[in-house]
Amino acid sequence: MKKPLVKASLLLVDDDPSIIQILGRVLSNYSDVRFATCGADALRLVAESPPDLILLDAQMGDMSGLAVCEALKSDPALANLPIIFISSLQESELETAVLDIGAVDFIRKPFSAAQVCARVNTQLNLKRLTDQLETLTWIDAATGLFNARAHHETAARELSRASESRQRLSLVALEIDCFDAFEEAHGAKAAQACLASVAQSIQRCLERPGHRAARLEANRFALILPDTPAGSAIQLAHCVLEAVEALAIAHGGSTVSNHVTCSAGVVCFDGASAPADGSPATDAMAADDAWRQAALQLKALEVAEEQALEQARQAGRAQAVLGTVLGAIGAGLRQS
Repeated sequence: MKKPLVKASLLLVDDDPSIIQILGRVLSNYSDVRFATCGADALRLVAESPPDLILLDAQMGDMSGLAVCEALKSDPALANLPIIFISSLQESELETAVLDIGAVDFIRKPFSAAQVCARVNTQLNLKRLTDQLETLTWIDAATGLFNARAHHETAARELSRASESRQRLSLVALEIDCFDAFEEAHGAKAAQACLASVAQSIQRCLERPGHRAARLEANRFALILPDTPAGSAIQLAHCVLEAVEALAIAHGGSTVSNHVTCSAGVVCFDGASAPADGSPATDAMAADDAWRQAALQLKALEVAEEQALEQARQAGRAQAVLGTVLGAIGAGLRQS
């Protein structure tokens, strides 16, 4: 009887094609099974599309499984990928070594189909539970948008990617104008309903699957817009402001309007201004140095973003202001 198809992505890594074929047959009921016969190809495939689980041979010619595992664990975006090692070596020291560097399990060759399936299913179930918990810790309960933690981690990751791929990344800071006065005039229940309605309007304005919206605190929201130039970002910010005004939510305490409005500050990072190869912003940098560089760049963007939002406040609120366009740290900034 044919097994039902299981929706999961697996990557099989072994320099022995016969082992790849055996594992492929054993795990044929999974929806996406890819394979690599060397460490370099494995890292490339993971970078293109991270799998749910990796089955990794410990000994390979070009690059050992341990080296592949260490490379993945050094990347914050991939560090939590579950890896099951497979090896013909029987020494317990190897099993201890792979578990010490972050592997979740160890299977010795020769293996049985039942053993492989059981261990793969166990790790996939654990990953699903972990992902569900992670999702809960990343979601703002009042609006259903990402929360501050999710926003900051996603922004750092997208900024690092924009720098490496020499693309643009825009950030938008949004706030509901005179929100404290709104809550005082209309009550906490109305304030929660207002937040939810504004969040829905923001979500509807996002144009691409990669665009992300978050609620940071109280009346503050933020957008992450990968591969989006400053001009497109300011247009999207205006779209949000118009959508919120179209809600026509009465605001008895506003100094701006008789209904709810928002203000926005927009900044853009231009990865095309990143230094040439051999400088700190290139692939030659160690992963932890690249992450620190992204953190510095993100801090500069957040400062510029807050300055643009303050300009919108000082100009009377209910408007979007485009601030500076920043390049890589050390490459300077310019007024847009």
